[in-house]
Amino acid sequence: MEVKETLTKEQKDFKTLLLRLPKTEIHLHLEGTASVETIWSLMKKNNLNHTDISNKEDLKKKFQITNLEEFIDLFINVIQSSFSTENDIEYLINDAGEYLKKSNTVYSEIFFAPSKFVSMGFDFGKMIKILEKGTSTIMDRHGIEVKYIIDVSRSFGFDNAMRNLDLVIANPSKSVIGIGLGGSETKGPARDFQKVFEKAISHGFHVVAHAGEDVGPESVWDALNLLKAERIGHGISSINDEKLMKHLEEKQIPLEICPTSNLFTRKYAKTLEEHPVRKFFDRNMNVTINTDDPTLFSVNLIEEYMTLYNKKIFTGSEIVKLIKNNIYATFLPDAKKDKIWKECESRL
Repeated sequence: MEVKETLTKEQKDFKTLLLRLPKTEIHLHLEGTASVETIWSLMKKNNLNHTDISNKEDLKKKFQITNLEEFIDLFINVIQSSFSTENDIEYLINDAGEYLKKSNTVYSEIFFAPSKFVSMGFDFGKMIKILEKGTSTIMDRHGIEVKYIIDVSRSFGFDNAMRNLDLVIANPSKSVIGIGLGGSETKGPARDFQKVFEKAISHGFHVVAHAGEDVGPESVWDALNLLKAERIGHGISSINDEKLMKHLEEKQIPLEICPTSNLFTRKYAKTLEEHPVRKFFDRNMNVTINTDDPTLFSVNLIEEYMTLYNKKIFTGSEIVKLIKNNIYATFLPDAKKDKIWKECESRL
C-alpha cells in the first residue's frame, strides 16, 4: 500500500510533519526488514540454490505472496534459509537500521525468530551477541535505540518454544527484553504455550503474543488470560466480541495494529475502510500503528500513517494521538517515554 507522490499541498505538509516527529515501532520482525538485494547477496555469497529462484527477478516474484501460509513459507524457507553463518545476521541489522531511519523512528522493539536458525546449527549465544552488537551499531550510525523480543514461535510446537525460552534464559542480554508468540496462529493455539509464558514471566521477561490475526477472538482471550500477554499483536478479530473490546478498553492493553499486513491476510478486512482500527479507536481502545514486515509488504511507517490520513480514516491530530499511543505502549521506562513524547510535542 505505497503512498503515491502525487500529493496535495495539505498531504505534503502533513507528510513533512510526520517525518519531523520522533516515532516508535513495536511490531516489527527483523527478517521482515531484509531487502531483496540483501537476500540475493546472501544467496550468491553462500552459493545457495532454490529450485524456483535463478535470478533476482525470480526472487522478487517470490516476495509477491498472496496468503499468510505463503508468507510464512517465504519467511522461513527463503529469507531465513539464505543465512549460512551467525555473522550473516549482520545484514539484517544493517537493513533494520536503514529502515528505521527512513521514518525517523527513534526506538523500536523488534522480533527475532531463532527457530529456523537453531535448526540450521547456528549457535544461539553467538546470535545474541551479534544482535547485541547490532544495537550499538544502529545507535552509533543513526541514533536509534533497539531492543529485541524473541519469537519463541507457535509453528514448531511446545517443545521448540520452551527450548527457545531456555536458550534466552541461558544467554542473558540487556538487548533482549521479552518473548513473543508468532508464527501460524491456526496451527499453534496460544493455550498450548501457557507454561512457556509462565516461565518467561517468572524470569522477569515481558511477554507479547500475536493473536486475532487469523483466528477469532477466542485466540485473543487465550493470549490475555492464559499467556498474560502485555500487548496483542494485531488483535483485529476482537471486533467480533463486544465483551473482549470492552475488556481491552478498560485494561488499555495495546493492540499492535499493522494495516497493510492485515489487508494482505484478507481475513477480517479486505479494504482499509473495512478495517476495525477506526472502531477500536472510537471506543478508546489502545491502538498503535506498525508495519509488521515492511520489506515484504513494500511499506514503511510513514506510509502506514499517510495512507490512514489520505483515506480519511484518521485526521492529522488523531494520527498524532496514535503516535503517542505507540510511544507509551513500548516497554521503555516512563521517563524515556515522556522524553520522546515531549520531543514530539515540541515539533508539532
